[in-house]
Amino acid sequence: MYKYSAVLVFIAAISLTACGGGSGGGGGIYGGPIPTSSPNAGNVPLQETVAGSAAWVDSTSHRTLYFLDVDTATGSVCTGGCLNIWPVAAPSSGAQAQGNISIITRSDGTGSQWAYQGHPLYFFSGDSGPDQANGEGIAQAGGHWHVSRPSSSSSSGGGCTGYYC
Repeated sequence: MYKYSAVLVFIAAISLTACGGGSGGGGGIYGGPIPTSSPNAGNVPLQETVAGSAAWVDSTSHRTLYFLDVDTATGSVCTGGCLNIWPVAAPSSGAQAQGNISIITRSDGTGSQWAYQGHPLYFFSGDSGPDQANGEGIAQAGGHWHVSRPSSSSSSGGGCTGYYC
């Protein structure tokens, strides 16, 4: 009986190890790649797969982050009622910028906000969870909203996969 139990435990351990993720392309907790930063790193946005390609997401909720194409680093067009539909992606207390992800002070004086390459980042109220990009292409606030996608250097001369290219 003991040998039978030991064999079952061994088989169960092998099965659990085989299902455990590894370092392949997928396997993030939301079906995308494993995040590029720790979710405990001051809530700095992470890169994950959204709607089939890399995008910036919130490190806590894993919700997609967007930008408005007419916004600039020195001024945000989305104010007042617009913020009910497009809430600001605000850093937590003590958060620090990393790489092309910065913290800016909103031009309307309502606080600070995450930005990618200087462009303010927002959530879309029409996304209810991770891996949703329901706000892509919506015309509102004098411009169009887009999923914020990280740029990447490629072998074809430093190409970019994001809207900012």
